[in-house]
Amino acid sequence: MKNKLYLSIISLFLFFSCDVLDVEPLHSISADEAITSANDIKRAVNGCYDAFQSADYYGRNYLVAGDLTADLLTWTGTTAGYNQINNNSILADNIIVEGIWSSLYTTLNRINNTLHRIPEVTNLTEDEVAEVEKLKGELYFLRALSHFNLVKLFGPVPIRVAPATASDEDLNVPRRSVNDVYEQIFTDLSAAEELITEEIILGRASKAAVLALKARASLYFYFHSNQTSRLVDAVNAATAVIDDFGLEMENDFATLFSGTPNTESIFEIEFNEQDRNRLAEYFFPSSFSGRREFAPTQQLFNSYDAIDVRRDISIGKAGADLYAQKYSDIEKGTDNVYVFRLAEMYLIRAEANALLQIEASLVQSDVNKIRERAELLPVTSTNFQVLLLEIETQRMKEFAFEGHRWFDLVRTGRAITVLENVTNINQTLYPIPLNEILTNTNENMYQNDGY
Repeated sequence: MKNKLYLSIISLFLFFSCDVLDVEPLHSISADEAITSANDIKRAVNGCYDAFQSADYYGRNYLVAGDLTADLLTWTGTTAGYNQINNNSILADNIIVEGIWSSLYTTLNRINNTLHRIPEVTNLTEDEVAEVEKLKGELYFLRALSHFNLVKLFGPVPIRVAPATASDEDLNVPRRSVNDVYEQIFTDLSAAEELITEEIILGRASKAAVLALKARASLYFYFHSNQTSRLVDAVNAATAVIDDFGLEMENDFATLFSGTPNTESIFEIEFNEQDRNRLAEYFFPSSFSGRREFAPTQQLFNSYDAIDVRRDISIGKAGADLYAQKYSDIEKGTDNVYVFRLAEMYLIRAEANALLQIEASLVQSDVNKIRERAELLPVTSTNFQVLLLEIETQRMKEFAFEGHRWFDLVRTGRAITVLENVTNINQTLYPIPLNEILTNTNENMYQNDGY
């Protein structure tokens, strides 16, 4: 009983600690200080963005998991936890998975702490009130994004919309159904859409990002709910992103990974010399001072047409060794990580229209936006099943090493068909971390099947 109590306390500090707003002065404000001004609120919101930079989140592990569990990356390093993920034989005590879970809930707790404290600040000017309302919109978006990332990986998960405390009720929370989680996601997105700025600013959320997440989440939820209205929502949201914000596809695919601003970025996690990531280090070979913990599969390299410009921009060669090179700043670690870019909106709209079996020419037009930039000939098939497979293929090649592939195959039910190591539906969800199972006594905190 005493050991169990200690584990609960440790779990509290790992997952829901109140000191998550502790980076001074640029990124956040300490939780033991009151948020008393508009400037404090802005600092706290910056702290929420800072959480997305974690090495367990978009700084590395969550991002990598989406391709390492699939067929785009293979483990070539020394960290055994990655090997389990690569082989689709993950154990419940996998330290990488535990870190992802912890990071996602730490992020949610930062967001909820900030939202909770904003109403306590009453000495704001009219202009500050307007600015804070926009910041609240950003927070609702960030909360929706983290719940979405959780439900994709783990299925039913605890929903967190208030700051965690040390109470038994807060520690021992139930898993909620996938439907409930998506309901919370769409509720937060609706709130965000009403409040958030329309201006796209590098490293910040905007209305375009809200609609991009709505498009993606609507498409994903269709495969769970079979509600065709979700496909209509995906089409409408993607169309709004494409038409309403002055975004344009870059002509040169390499521009997207050059470290310079571009016309296609909707929302990306921003890194700099003070807040660096180690993606290039983990992808690059030792001859470039990297550790090559994971490498592109030969299968992925071979899947590209020789004339597809994306292949040699995405994948480099060091002798016979392949390495991912979308993230290339090995010295300073300043490579930004895309969460949403315009190319995905065209492919989401194409996929939703193909599933709705809307006019094939509309699907072709959107897919060919992607193919033409890759210097490939246009697709001409009018068969919707052929078009859906083409969309899957273009998503694989377009977003290699951006963390989409595993989730694409799982949501469409094609993981078992495509992936050699996935032979059971139970493998398509990650295990709930063992520490959570051991310390959370709620009767509705249970392990996923197969673990």
